[in-house]
Amino acid sequence: MDLPEFLRTNPAFEGFTQSDITVLERALRVDRFPANHVLLREGKKGHEFYILMDGQVRVSHTHKSGRGFDDLGVLTAGDVFGLQSLIDDRRRYSTCRTLTPVVVASLPKPAFELLYNQHTELAEHFQYLVAGQLVRDLRRLDRGIVASVHAGEVDPLTHVL
Repeated sequence: MDLPEFLRTNPAFEGFTQSDITVLERALRVDRFPANHVLLREGKKGHEFYILMDGQVRVSHTHKSGRGFDDLGVLTAGDVFGLQSLIDDRRRYSTCRTLTPVVVASLPKPAFELLYNQHTELAEHFQYLVAGQLVRDLRRLDRGIVASVHAGEVDPLTHVL
């Protein structure tokens, strides 16, 4: 599938007008990466965000003990990732490593900032994408807390692990 068609059919971009998609398409770069390639590394500055067009990417975070990793899930075609650190200019929270060969579209930070500052409609869409990711992250954390409470690992009144 080509990039314009992918963007038009991806639910994450359903509110985008054809004009928005055309502007975004011109700013995106499409790349292919092999399995086991690190796209984002925890603790590093964010320089682009990605749209996964094909393949799977594992998301992990260093365990609070410093030993091992917490598996945060697997991304599949249509998922957008890496956008938050472009907005808040913080270091990456997680590492994203390809599980399979992947095709990704990426938007470098300078292009993101230009689009964000000069195209109000695109800026609103990017904010919506971030809000959606925050909601998904919050729900995942809530499920984790509930599971920990049921396993007796967390005090339900304080949420202290």
